[in-house]
Amino acid sequence: MQTLVIRFSSLGDIVLAGAVTGALGPVSFLTHPQYADLARALPGVTSVIRWGQDPITGPFDTIVDLHGSTRSRWIAARTRGKVRTIPRYSMSRRLRVWLKTQPEIPSVVDRYASAAQVRVAPKPWIRVSGSRDALILIPCARWTAKRWPIGRYAELARGWDGPIIILGGPDDLSDLRALQGAIGRDAEMIAEAGFQHTLKALGRGALAVGGDTGLLHLCAAAGVPALPIFGPTCSTDGFWCHDGPVLEEALSCRPCSRHGENGCPIGDHLCMEKISVTHVQSAMETMRCRPSC
Repeated sequence: MQTLVIRFSSLGDIVLAGAVTGALGPVSFLTHPQYADLARALPGVTSVIRWGQDPITGPFDTIVDLHGSTRSRWIAARTRGKVRTIPRYSMSRRLRVWLKTQPEIPSVVDRYASAAQVRVAPKPWIRVSGSRDALILIPCARWTAKRWPIGRYAELARGWDGPIIILGGPDDLSDLRALQGAIGRDAEMIAEAGFQHTLKALGRGALAVGGDTGLLHLCAAAGVPALPIFGPTCSTDGFWCHDGPVLEEALSCRPCSRHGENGCPIGDHLCMEKISVTHVQSAMETMRCRPSC
């Protein structure tokens, strides 16, 4: 009998659901329509229900609510089946920002596993295949404070001996084009509303560099070595769950928000400005030599 998993958004949270869906299968996944392609790629998912477009039909033996919102709880309560809901830790996460403390909050994937009553699966959670020779750059983010300067991505790309793929969404088009032009040689750009071309491109990824974004989670979930650059958020906040080095500055103002900011609250943006191209290149070299070192 099907299990219904509820996670409406956002991109990174849906990617992380891949840590548990394979152990629950067969799974019907309820999400926003723009994430339907991605949800279909998760292990164990046999059908996707697009919120607001498709009926929620069972029967379901279990409903696993990974969103934990008023809306998702309402849907779970109205749908026949045993309900399991993720704990939110909302106040602890707010105190983390306000007091700059490190509360004992389980990671998102651990909370997903607890709600689903399964173990976190080893990666990759999303299966892709390809040449694995490209550097994937993810320069944009919903929150501008999470963005490392575009010019530094261009410098990074010019030092890469191989194909370059720039990933983003349709709202990022002007910035992606600016980076494509600044690189000074051919670079493939993918800025789609869905994920069909993006998922195919991940099979070519030898390494991915970007801010704390859902697309970087997607790269890591697909087995691409991912190098995150953290600014307003911290790698220890519970969302980043992938192996490898992390680039971030130990500043007293971090984290300045739970998910990001549009601009630096104190105006200097040092959390990103202090991370140089040399720092990133050094971490990239470490990652590239790891399998043979």
